[in-house]
Amino acid sequence: MRTHRSRRAAGLLGLVLAAAVALPATASAAEPWSGDFADFPADSWSQQWGVVGDGQFGFDRMSGQDGAVDVFYGQGSSAPSCEDCPSEGGGQFYSDFTAVGRGDLAEARSLQLTYQVRFPADWDFGKGGKLPGLYGGKPGEAGGGNHGQAWSTRFMWRNDDGSGARSADGEVYVYDPSMGDGYGEDVGRGAWQWQADDQWHTVQQTVDRDSGRIVVRLDGQQVLDEQGIQQISDIPFAGIFFSTFFGGHATEWGPSHDVHAQFRDFQVSTP
Repeated sequence: MRTHRSRRAAGLLGLVLAAAVALPATASAAEPWSGDFADFPADSWSQQWGVVGDGQFGFDRMSGQDGAVDVFYGQGSSAPSCEDCPSEGGGQFYSDFTAVGRGDLAEARSLQLTYQVRFPADWDFGKGGKLPGLYGGKPGEAGGGNHGQAWSTRFMWRNDDGSGARSADGEVYVYDPSMGDGYGEDVGRGAWQWQADDQWHTVQQTVDRDSGRIVVRLDGQQVLDEQGIQQISDIPFAGIFFSTFFGGHATEWGPSHDVHAQFRDFQVSTP
């Protein structure tokens, strides 16, 4: 009797395994999108990224170098809205996933943005500034104090103690529809520090539209996990918000001398 049951179980197991093999494989994660700056700012580069016409500035301060982009920030520079800055600095553009045929990324419930950044040894963090992140909704409605049915998760460095006091505190600078008006919210300030060591560092943010969870990894190590963004479940991912400048909106945010930073190896994928 024991032998009969054992054979029957083995037969059932064989049927189950056979059925599993016959079933189609479950859908795999979407293929990652990747972008470089080899042809910046040619039309071929713009098409690769799906660059949006609105919200651009500073392309004359950005130059492609071996697939990376070098960005210049002038002494005392800040946001383009600065009225007392002695110079200009930084650059910005929005990408559009649907424009490059990646509606699957736009409709994803969670996405990871990964890229590398390098601050040279002579970098001056000043008081603070912006770094690229993700966004959803219409360009321009989640940045610069402007609010709409949109959101953004740019990185920032901050140093309220002024130039040279310490390596800058890292954070995610969040805009979302729950904020009403005013400027963005600092999420996870001081969870890590950016380093001016002339080395490439890999930074990654994962944004979950359903839970509002933001996870940050720096050089492969998790440094932040926080429910940091609200009311974005119904607002699809739009693309990358490449935004980098000192500020704030006044020269006090800017560096004490001209500086450069480099960015490369951008990739967007589903977790």
